[in-house]
Amino acid sequence: MSSPRLRIQFETLFEHFHGKDTDTRLEDITEVLCCTRRNARIVLNKLSEEGWIEWHPAAGRGNLSQLIFKRNQQDVSENLARRYLEEGRIGQALNVFNRDVNKLTQVIQSYLGVQHVEGQQVVRLPYYRPLSMLNPRKPHRRSEQNIISQIFSGLTRLDENELLQPDLAHTWEAISATHWRFYLRNGIRFHNGNLLQTQHVLDSIAALKDIRTFEHIDQVTSPKPCVVDVTLSQPDWHFPLLLSEAAAKILPPERWRGEDFDLQPIGTGPYRVILNNDKRLVLEANDNYFGFRPLLDKVEVWVIDEAYSGMVFPSLSNPIMSERRSHDEVKLDPGCTYLLLNRKSGLVRNPEWAEYLSAALSSLNLYKTLPEDQIVELGLLPAHGLKPGWHHSLPARQPEVPKGKAELTIAYHAHHPTFPVMAKSIETVLNRDGIKVHFVKYEHSIEEPDQVDIWIKPMGIGSYREEAFVGWLLGYSDIALMSEEDSFRQWADFVKRWRSVKDDPFPGRELGKSLVESHQIIPMFHCWLGVSKDHCGALQNAKCNALGWFDFSQVWLKPTID
Repeated sequence: MSSPRLRIQFETLFEHFHGKDTDTRLEDITEVLCCTRRNARIVLNKLSEEGWIEWHPAAGRGNLSQLIFKRNQQDVSENLARRYLEEGRIGQALNVFNRDVNKLTQVIQSYLGVQHVEGQQVVRLPYYRPLSMLNPRKPHRRSEQNIISQIFSGLTRLDENELLQPDLAHTWEAISATHWRFYLRNGIRFHNGNLLQTQHVLDSIAALKDIRTFEHIDQVTSPKPCVVDVTLSQPDWHFPLLLSEAAAKILPPERWRGEDFDLQPIGTGPYRVILNNDKRLVLEANDNYFGFRPLLDKVEVWVIDEAYSGMVFPSLSNPIMSERRSHDEVKLDPGCTYLLLNRKSGLVRNPEWAEYLSAALSSLNLYKTLPEDQIVELGLLPAHGLKPGWHHSLPARQPEVPKGKAELTIAYHAHHPTFPVMAKSIETVLNRDGIKVHFVKYEHSIEEPDQVDIWIKPMGIGSYREEAFVGWLLGYSDIALMSEEDSFRQWADFVKRWRSVKDDPFPGRELGKSLVESHQIIPMFHCWLGVSKDHCGALQNAKCNALGWFDFSQVWLKPTID
């Protein structure tokens, strides 16, 4: 890696000789660089290695050597800035241009979007944080869910129109409401080249029993090769739809998983991970994919340092695909951000505190305290229910503060553009009523969840279908951990009754109303989702999904034809 000092030495030579190729002596170079003959030779060799100059030393003392400039000052600055950018060192890249944001922006913009690199089609996308949890079985966030769908396959999947489609299973049938049979494709390989075996599917599906969403799985067996039977303890006429959830992706056996499996997992999906760190995620098309090979050869997600994202890309304080300002197709997310109250322990177990918080921290009350520029930047709208168009918020009323001195603990994800803004607003409202607030920030989980009074959470559901509420309610919403047993049993019964009836629509509105009216959840804000054409360039079929991204495997680059 060339250093800033080497760039300065190049610029010194370039300015001294006016950028013109010249015949000179080593002694002249030492005078220009103010160094010894030995150091001058080292500098000239390094400049030659970088491809910035050519140095042809003359044989014999007193003879003139030849100095040829291969790059100009701007080329060298951009080259060095690009290298820093590839390492995620935006601060250093900015210093190369003497803190000139406009010059750095031009370099970054030239790196983003669709690129042709060594004959491959590469799309580079900026993002505001690393995508550090790509294990489907562990708690992950909405953007990770989109990446997981590119790396892994399930028995079933939802297509871009959210219709249920075959995946690893080419077809299936219901033997009964408690017995489903899936027929597997042959010859499927994991990214490491190993064949997917029926036993891998059996083990992977059986392991789902540890997740509340799938706890009705009783037995997983194989009557014949490439045939998987799943027996359930409760009727479920919608079980194939449930298997399209991110948590139900088929994983390789434990012995194939490295220590960095969460960062660089192997699956059977259309893309494989070739790099994932705190600076970049790089996905490469899986040539052995059992479906259609993706037309994009690589997808790179670049982490733009939070300290510089607002300066270089003002829109990047919001996740990359939440670009309302691009005049492209936009729509509201399928869920909302919400406050989850701890009704099982602590202050909020008291009905008076639950009623007070539901009134004091209503979405409209918080909305009034938000700065207008942040409302616009984050694309926020008050949520009156869990989904856009639902009106389940409680009637506006003057909140009465329960008696006694109180302090509330509020937890939220450490890296989320909206949550710090919401946290400050909540603190403002509660401080007015003399309530102290203690905030806890976390990455993936928290050690003592029962000590938290309020959680700021995103729904993060991956589909506009109301059935997506099942995985959210029973799984990653954490409602089971924060609610009284009788209350949660009531909500789980919504799912149980729906599963037992064939072709029955999911009672999402009824469930959402119950969660709000019981003071378990306070809906906060909806946000806009959309695909920015500024970053997608000439990509075709880059249709925004419910996760705010698009399916990399379905897009292609339309060539320009004169």
